[in-house]
Amino acid sequence: MKKIIWMSNIILTLLLLSLFTILITLSMVLFTSSELNLGVEGSAHMWIGLEVNGSWSNAAKQLTENHYNALVWLGLIQVLPFIIINIILLRLFSLYRKGLFFSAKNIRCFTWLGGVLLLQFVITAIYPALLVTLINTITSDELTRIIFISDTDIIGLLAGLIIYVIAWVMKQAHQLQQEQELVI
Repeated sequence: MKKIIWMSNIILTLLLLSLFTILITLSMVLFTSSELNLGVEGSAHMWIGLEVNGSWSNAAKQLTENHYNALVWLGLIQVLPFIIINIILLRLFSLYRKGLFFSAKNIRCFTWLGGVLLLQFVITAIYPALLVTLINTITSDELTRIIFISDTDIIGLLAGLIIYVIAWVMKQAHQLQQEQELVI
């Protein structure tokens, strides 16, 4: 029990650091439209910024070539599930730190986590094509609709399904435990 609480404290610290970094990056992109490069020549360098990568890199290239800000149209949407997942994990590990392992709150965290991962897959698959359709409808541009799903996206889908099933199993076990407590 002490090990779980100790590890939960470490993970909470790392999750807070991750969320803080994501929020700083988002604020830099939104308010300054730039990136931050730190370092001294001949030594280590650190880059803080936002880039559109993975399945959306082709759509980002096409938007940039047509003078649209890919970071705003794609990058912010791409990072939103990571923020939500980070917040859910913060909640889950704070429950672990309190010694709550199989409560209804934990089950809700797992359900939300699986749901967000599933939603992320759907957004990854259809958002760039919907965005291009919207741009083509509003403007006279003729951008090509791109639907691209990578192996990483499929792994995210599988992880979401697995986590969602784990939440369902935990919910069933929790209901069975409550029913047994009522039996005399």
